Amino acid sequence: MTQDATAPPTRRLRPLFAAYQPAPVNDAGAPPFPAFEADEEEEGRAESLDLDFERPQANWAPLPPGVPTSDVPVRFIDGSVVTRTAASLLVGGRTRPLMAAVVAATALELDGRVLRRPEGARTRKIVCVYSDGMDRADLIEAAEILATIGVELRERPTGAVGDFDMMRRATRSLAMDEMERMEQEVLLDDPRKPTLVDGLLERRLAATPSHDVPVVGLVKRQMTQYLPPALQELTYRLQPGERTPAFILRTVQHVDLVNTYVRLSAQTGASPSYGVVRVTAPLDYVERAHGERVTAYLSGLAAYLYRLRHRDLAYARSGISVEPIVRVETHLHAILPEVETLVPKLHRLFRGAA
Repeated sequence: MTQDATAPPTRRLRPLFAAYQPAPVNDAGAPPFPAFEADEEEEGRAESLDLDFERPQANWAPLPPGVPTSDVPVRFIDGSVVTRTAASLLVGGRTRPLMAAVVAATALELDGRVLRRPEGARTRKIVCVYSDGMDRADLIEAAEILATIGVELRERPTGAVGDFDMMRRATRSLAMDEMERMEQEVLLDDPRKPTLVDGLLERRLAATPSHDVPVVGLVKRQMTQYLPPALQELTYRLQPGERTPAFILRTVQHVDLVNTYVRLSAQTGASPSYGVVRVTAPLDYVERAHGERVTAYLSGLAAYLYRLRHRDLAYARSGISVEPIVRVETHLHAILPEVETLVPKLHRLFRGAA
C-alpha cells in the first residue's frame, strides 16, 4: 500500500520523558476524575480571625439587604480545568503520574441587561508532573518536545512523594494553580473595574501588586467553618437576601478579607445551609472606599447578589448560583480545548512521533 501523498510527514522526535519509561494511560472513566469534573478547590487556612469587625459577637443578628452602591460587580470571572492521567513514569523505582490538562479562564461584563464578552479569554493545554528525582535536562527537553504540539509543561518538586493515586490527586493541583494564574491574568486586564470572581479571592489576589481593588469573591462550597457554633447557627436562620455581620479573615496568603455569609435562596425541605454563600472583599479596598459605611456597602452587595441570582429565570439554577457566573461557565465550556484529543497526541510523543 502506498502512503497517501497528501498526508503530512511524521516528524521524528526523541520520545517524551524517554528516561522514565513512560507507559500510556487514559483514565477518562476512573474516579476521582470523571469525564467532565467539577472545579474543586480547598478553602485556605486562616492565620487569624476578627469576628468583632462590624459588631461585637454578642450583638450578631441577621442583617437585612440594603441599597447597592455604585461599585457592585459588573464583570464576572471564572475558570475551568479538565484533567486526564496521560501516562505513568518510573522515577527512582516508583511509579508517578503524568497528567494532561486543558485550562480556560474568561470574563463576561454586564452592560445594562446584556452580558458582553470582553477581549482577553485565555485557554491553555498543559502537562503536569512533580519533578522530584528528575534530571533538569530531561525536564527542559520535555518542555521543548511538548512545545512542538502547542503544550506547556508545568512542574515543581513536591518534597513528599506518595503512592500513585495520592500523587495523581496532588498533580492535579498543578493544573488548578494554572487556572488560578489565568483568572488572575484576566482580573489584571482591568483591575479597577468592579469584578466578581467565582471562588477563593485570596488565591487570585495573592500575587497582585495591590489588594486595594474593587473585587468580590463568591465562595459557594463551605469546606471550612470559620465561625464558632453559636454564630454558625445564625447562618442557618438567614432569610433570602439577608447576611451575617462581617468578620476579618487574615489568610496565609497575606490577603486580609472582609467576609460575610449571605443566603441567596431557600427551599422547603432543603438542609439549613442550602443557599448560603461566603462573600469576600479585600479589606484594603473596603476600608478606603467605604470607611464608616461598611455596613451599607455589604448590605447593598448582599441585595445585589440576591438580585443577580434571580436576574434570569430561564437558566437552570442551583441554590448558590448567580446568573452571570452560570453564563461564564457556559462560555468556558465552549472555548475549553478538548482533553480527549490532547491525550492521544501525548501518547504519540512517547513513541517519538509528533
